[in-house]
Amino acid sequence: MPNISASGPQAPWEARYSRKQGHRGRGLADLHERVGDVCAEIDARLRRQKVVRVLELGCGYAIALLDLVARYGERVETYGLNLRREDGQDEILRREAARRGLDVAARGGGLPTLVHADVAQGLPFHDDRFDVVISQVAWQYFRNKIGVLREVVRVLRSDGVGMIDADEFDAKLPPEYGRLVEIWDGGRVMPLGDYLARHGMALAATPSGRALRVAKARGFADDLVRCIEIETGSIDPRFDGIKCVYRLVR
Repeated sequence: MPNISASGPQAPWEARYSRKQGHRGRGLADLHERVGDVCAEIDARLRRQKVVRVLELGCGYAIALLDLVARYGERVETYGLNLRREDGQDEILRREAARRGLDVAARGGGLPTLVHADVAQGLPFHDDRFDVVISQVAWQYFRNKIGVLREVVRVLRSDGVGMIDADEFDAKLPPEYGRLVEIWDGGRVMPLGDYLARHGMALAATPSGRALRVAKARGFADDLVRCIEIETGSIDPRFDGIKCVYRLVR
C-alpha cells in the first residue's frame, strides 16, 4: 500500500493503519465470500421498506459498510462496532473512502456511524433496531460468543437476519481447541449447529466455508450457563482465538 501521509514520514497511527490494512480492510466482496449474499438480503428488504439498517461487528476500517453506502446511498443506514478506537475510527473511514474512490456523498449516504464497545459485554443499541447484522474475521476473537449471539438476536428486528463468519471449527488450532464454541449436554458435546437448529438458526454454507445465520428467537440461550473461556494464545503464541465453553441446563 502506498504511503498515505500527505507529506513526510508516516505518523505512528498511520504506520499501524498500513500494517493492519489487509486484516481490517476487507470489503463487500470478501464479506459475500465469508457470509453469503448480504446484498440479496438488503435488496429483499428494500422492496418493502425505504431504508435498511445494517450493523457490522468488528468492522475494522468499515470497508464493507463503505461499499454498501456507495452502492445504496441513503437507502442504507450503516453502523460499525470496534473494540478500540485504534481498530478503526472516523479519520480512517474518510481516508479509506477517498483512497478507494468511494464517493459516498454523491450517493446521498453519509459515513458509517462507528461506536466502540466490547461485544462480550453487550451491544450499545436498543432492542429491535437492525435489519441486518454482519461480521467477518472477528468471531474467533469474541469472548462470550453465545452471549454475543444473544445480543444479536436482541437488536434484530422481527424479520432481521444475522450473517456472521463463523466456522464451527478453527482449523488453525489443535483439535483440543479447534471447537471455538463447546456446549456440554450431560456427558456429551452438542454441536453448535444442532443447538442453533433448535431456535430456527443454522450454520449455513458459504463460498469460503460456513457462517451463522441468526434470526429473532424468543428464549435463545436461556438454557445455557457460561462455564469457562480459554485464550488459546496463552497456550501457544501461534494459536489465535478464544474458546468458549457452556453447559446446557434443562
